[in-house]
Order: sequence, then structure tokens, then C-alpha cells
Amino acid sequence: MAHWFHRNPFKATAAQSFDVRKISMKSDFNKVMGDLRNARNALLSLFNDPLASPDKMESVSSDYFSLIQGLFEVPASTTDNASTSQTETATETEESKTEKEKDNKKDKNKTEDERPIGMAITLKTFFKFKWTQTLYVGKPPLVEDDAEFDFVNMGINVALWYTKHAAKLAAQPELKMEDAKEIHSCLKKAAGMFKEFKDNQAGKLKNPPQKCSDLDSNVLECYIMCCQAEAQEVTIARAVEKKHKDSLIAALANETSKYFQQADHMLNSKDQIIVGKWRKYLQLKEKFYKSYALCYYGSGLLSDEKCGDSVRCLMDSNQAFEETDKLCKEYITTKGAGSTIRPHEHAFYRSFQKDLQRKLKKSESENGFIYHHKIPPVAPNMSLQATHGLVEPTPYTVPFLSSNWTKAVYTGFSISKNVAQNKKSKVKTEKEGEVQNIKEPDIKVTKDNECIVS
Repeated sequence: MAHWFHRNPFKATAAQSFDVRKISMKSDFNKVMGDLRNARNALLSLFNDPLASPDKMESVSSDYFSLIQGLFEVPASTTDNASTSQTETATETEESKTEKEKDNKKDKNKTEDERPIGMAITLKTFFKFKWTQTLYVGKPPLVEDDAEFDFVNMGINVALWYTKHAAKLAAQPELKMEDAKEIHSCLKKAAGMFKEFKDNQAGKLKNPPQKCSDLDSNVLECYIMCCQAEAQEVTIARAVEKKHKDSLIAALANETSKYFQQADHMLNSKDQIIVGKWRKYLQLKEKFYKSYALCYYGSGLLSDEKCGDSVRCLMDSNQAFEETDKLCKEYITTKGAGSTIRPHEHAFYRSFQKDLQRKLKKSESENGFIYHHKIPPVAPNMSLQATHGLVEPTPYTVPFLSSNWTKAVYTGFSISKNVAQNKKSKVKTEKEGEVQNIKEPDIKVTKDNECIVS
């Protein structure tokens, strides 16, 4: 199995203390915010461990997702109560109510920034969050005062973890069937998470995504298709190991090549300085699996005694492999985000090259001694449609809002208390909050590191 996976770096973020001492009136609110802080820190720590179990990642990430939603999935009635409960008395007079209704009518004609402080500050926009983007090398992090921004970026990071976990498992000297199944499962989970955050979450952010950021729909779509293609690599390895029909392997490889091609096309309109290295990876994978498909298709044609067509397919496969070799070397020298590996030196890569040369030599020999078929100038159309082994993303459902967020908890948030002081501390926090990079252990891919599904 090709475990020479290119991997873009994790997204880095600044620590968030969720300090609410100056605006919290009740200990219940303090406790929930403390739980949120702990859940966020626990999830960030887990990113450092690519060999943690997927079950643990699912549990820890679910804790965070269910708690962070309380900052932006706040019922309107609850928000109103929390905004006014600390400034109104329990027994308003009819006169004060009338005055309040007049003020509310005036507020409708104001922008959010012009409204009274009690209406302008909400839990959703109370904290600032910093996040780097996987393709932004050397660029400053994006900063948003939007809890949903933290939610979406963290979700993308969790999906990235699943891809890195798969790569780490695949880099083992010997791969057991249980490992292969977990790799396959993790890549499908990652695709499902990328799809959920692309289709249903990123569009809710108050500011449109920047081009080439991880919130860009084309970048997320590229991640989805790349995960599907890599999961199908596992399927191909299994089919080869179990000696399935050449036609089935060729069909799977052809579909996998198309996935990599479509992923690459998602980035063709983006800034090539930013996406160039990733595109080289996708292009070399596309060409490699095109060669793979032609190789097994040609082998199948020889079995069907169509030797001339077989030679032509295997010759084209060899040409595609040579183009792959060129792309591998270009990939190494291309600057950009992501781990740099030497795929053309990998045992899997060289093993396929030897197998291809053996099949081509056999086909040419059989044609010279037995069949004497004319070798056509163009290979026959590879009219193969894979009906088995195609990968679809595993649907991901965002966890429900934590039951810890009760109406009583929300009433403990007083946006009218010490607002001036809190504004000052908020600015100070933004200046001091440095992005903390996630330490990623190297995934060694060497000439001796051959992967076998057994």
C-alpha cells in the first residue's frame, strides 16, 4: 500500500482561557466555562499524539464540540434574560416598561455597534480566537471574535488528525489487517468531517472565508476527495494481496486516479505559490494510479489473449510511470506547506516498477513467440466501471449542545458588569495570545519501509 502520504501541517491556535471573572455573576457559569477551557486544552493536547485511539479522539472532540456550541447556539429568550437580568429590578413599574419599549424601538434603527452595550456584546463574539491555516506558510494567523470560528477550525483540525493517524499507522514496517481497516475507517471519517464542516458549518461564519484558507470551500472539497482517494488505496492493496481479478484492480485504480485528478482541479484557480506543493502530490498520485490501472488492464488483456492490446497498455503504463517519476522529483523541490518525502525511493513505488517491467516483458515475449499481434498505436479504451470497493465519506454528525448549558447557567453571564474593564483586558489578551504550534512527530518513509496487508 502506498503510505507515502503528503500531509499538510496541523492548524495552530492561541491558548484561550475563557476568563469570565469580570462578567460572571454566578458560579454555575464559571464552572461551564472552566469545563470548556479544559475540553479545548485536552483536545489540543491530543493532537500531539498520532497514535491515540480514534475512540479517544471521538470522545475528547465531542466534549469540546458540545460545550463550545453553548457560546453561539444561545436561545434568544435566554440571551434576553442574561442581558437584562442584572440591570433590571424584579418589579418594574409600568412607566419604566414603557420607557424601555421606546428605547427598544430606537435600537431597531441602529447598527449593532451603535446599540447599547447590553445588546452589542454576546457570548458568540465575546472572545477572540486565532488560527493558522494549513497552507499559509509564514502568513499571520486569522483572528476572529467569533466562537463559531473556533468551532469550525477545530473541526477541521480533528479531521486532519484522522488523516495523520492513518499515515502514522501505514508507516509501520508490517501492516496487519486490523491496522489496514483502521486506516480505511479513519480516512472515511476524515472525509465525512470535512464534508460536514464544508456543507453545514463554514457558511455560518460572520465573515466570508479567505481564499486558500481551510475555510475555502474548494480547499475543503480537495481534502474530501483526497481522503476518499487515499482510502481507496487501501482497498487496492487489499485486492492485490488477495489476488483479485486484474480487471477489478484496474477499475479501482482508474477511479482512484480520477479522484486525485478532481482534487487537483479544485486548486487550479488558487494561488499556486500557496497550493503548488499540494498540487504536485495530487498530480503524481493521479499519474501513478493511471499507470497502475493500465498495468493491470494490460495484464488482464494478456489473459484474454489480446496480446497486442496488452503490450500497448503496458507500454503506456510505463510511460505514465516515467511521468510520475518526474513529478516526484518536482514535488521534492516545490516549496509550500506539508511534509516532504521522497516517494520515488519508497519500496512500494519501486516494487510496482519491477512488477510493471516484468509484465511488459512477459507480454512482449508472448506476442513475439505465440500471438504475433500487431501493436496498435493507441491503447484500447479502458471501459471499466468499478462496482465494488468505492469509498464514500462516513457521515459525521455534530454532537448535540451540552446539557450543562441550562437557562440558570446563562443568567450568570452579565454583560453589563465591568464592561469597560473587560474591554481593556480583552485587548490585552489578544496582544499576548501567541499561537502555539502543534508538535508533529516525523512519519518516516524510507526505502526499507515496505507495507504489506496480511
